[in-house]
Order: sequence, then C-alpha cells, then structure tokens
Amino acid sequence: MRMKEDAMMDGQTKPGYNLQIGTENQFILYFVLFQTPGDPLTMIPFLKSCHERYGRLPSTVVADSRYGSEENYHFMDRAGIEAYVKYNRFHIEQRMHYEPDPFSQQALYYNADEDYYVCPMGQHMVRIGTSRERTESGYVAEKARYRAQRCDGCPLRCRCFRSKGNRIIEVNHRLAKYRKQAAERLTSEEGIKYRGEKMHRARGRLRTDEVRHELQTLQAFRYGQGQDGLCLLCNCFQHKENVLENQ
Repeated sequence: MRMKEDAMMDGQTKPGYNLQIGTENQFILYFVLFQTPGDPLTMIPFLKSCHERYGRLPSTVVADSRYGSEENYHFMDRAGIEAYVKYNRFHIEQRMHYEPDPFSQQALYYNADEDYYVCPMGQHMVRIGTSRERTESGYVAEKARYRAQRCDGCPLRCRCFRSKGNRIIEVNHRLAKYRKQAAERLTSEEGIKYRGEKMHRARGRLRTDEVRHELQTLQAFRYGQGQDGLCLLCNCFQHKENVLENQ
C-alpha cells in the first residue's frame, strides 16, 4: 500500500498493513491488522471481530473524523453503540466565529413535512428524485435531489451557483441526522470530557523508528499479527509501569 512517508515522492507502494487498536484508559484491549489502506472501511470489521472475541460490542465508541462515515454511523446506531465520532467538518463548525455560507445547501431552510428547500430568494426547491451510491463494502447511500423552479434573471444567481439551468442540490438526510446527533454528543459535557482525553497517547508511544519499520516491512500477514501483538503487549506493560510510578 502507499505510505504517508514517501521519501522518493513518487507514490511508491511498500509492504505494510493498517493497524487498528481499541483502547480504554490508554490500555490496548484489542487490535487487528487490515489490508485496507483507508481507515473508514476498517471500523465495522474491527467491531465485528471484537464482538466475536469478547462476545459483546462496546457500549461507547470514541474516534476521530476519519471514521465519521454514514456507513459507520448507521452500523453503530443499529447496534446500540453510543458514538462520539467526529465528522470531517466538526472542528470547522466549532470555531468561535463560524458562519455557514448563506448560499450553501447546509444554510438553506428545509421544510421536513412537505419535503422541500427554500433558496435564498425564497423559491421552493422541490424534490425531483433520488441518487444512490454504493461503497466498496456494498453499503448503499441515498441522496435526495432538489431543483429550484426558476433561476433565470435571479439577481443572486452569480453568488448562488454558476451552472446552466436551475440549481440542483443533493442532500443525504440520513448522514445529516447522524452528524447532528454526533455534534450534540461531542459538545455535551460527556463529549467534551472524551475529547479532552489523550486518546492517541498509546499510539504515540508506538511511533518509534523500530516499531514503524517493523509495521511497514512485514512479509507475511500471520507473522505480522504475532509480531505486532508482542509490540502492543510491551506497550501495555510500559503504560502499567507508568501508572504505578505515578500513584
């Protein structure tokens, strides 16, 4: 797979695996190596593998925005998992002086009862259909399509959009609902506590040159599982020793 470290700047691939770990109080409880280069598609297999090993799913999941996909939110919602998982615009929306673009889809008024949006000039944007996209894992995401009735001659058109014809927007209502729910949780007292914890300290201690070299040059998957397990076990003993020293 392609690594973040690319000394030759030519996008070369190297033998390696995507290590995912689950922690609690900075102790590593579980880990899995994936051959999937991206993180979003690893969350559901990771949680299912954890369920097979321990017989249950975690009641709460805290993760960064790389895992904030509709597919992952949907799985956790159906499994009864309380998800404190960020999405890609969460930090932007939390800025003190953040104001959404008044012409963006997120800023348009939506009438949920009659299923239409209202453009900045007050026109109703009626629903004209639904588009569907399938992810690599087979999950189907649906987007509702809305179109303005008459954009010709609109004095705000130059600021609203530049395509020909009437403006069309696509809205993923399910993802919008999950993101709203995630924002409410992450900005709650409990969510602020989770965000303040140093979730990545365990991963930070793993980022020594020796361990990174070992992770990136594994030649066999099964060998890699055992080798990384020893590295993570040593990390847990190191953390336990630090906890005992601080008591």
